[in-house]
This record gives sequence, C-alpha cells and structure tokens, in this order.
Amino acid sequence: MHDTGMNMSQLAMSVKQVDDTIELARSWSHDLLHATEAFDMERIGSKLQAAMDALGEARAALAGYEDAIEADHNSVGTVKLV
Repeated sequence: MHDTGMNMSQLAMSVKQVDDTIELARSWSHDLLHATEAFDMERIGSKLQAAMDALGEARAALAGYEDAIEADHNSVGTVKLV
C-alpha cells in the first residue's frame, strides 16, 4: 500500500480488468463483423468496424499502464507524521 492509502496492486489489477474488458469487447465486435460480412450487412458492419477501431484506440491508450503506475507511485512524496 502506498503511503497515501492507495493500494498500487489493486490499482494495477483494476486497470488490467478494464484493458481485458476492452479486449473482449473488441473480439466480440470482430466476430460479429465477420458474421455480418457473410450476409452482406454493410451498414451494421460499418458500425462494428468503427466500434472495433475505437476499442483498439482505447487499448492503445492504456499501453504501458504498468510503467505509468510505477512512475506515479515513485513520484508521490511520503507522508511524514510530526
């Protein structure tokens, strides 16, 4: 636990859970996109493609979150009791 009360392990696990959820949603969108292609459903296919692109950007935004958490953890000063 960090000196200010934030548990860094819990934070990392929570961010990983968000990343995993985004990855799963992108995978489902990809599977649905292929299903719509089989039936020439172009309009919903384009929506699913846009969703996949946005989810890919969201995952890219989280890339390196472990290092960011560690850097933030190390940069926060300690609390000193007086």
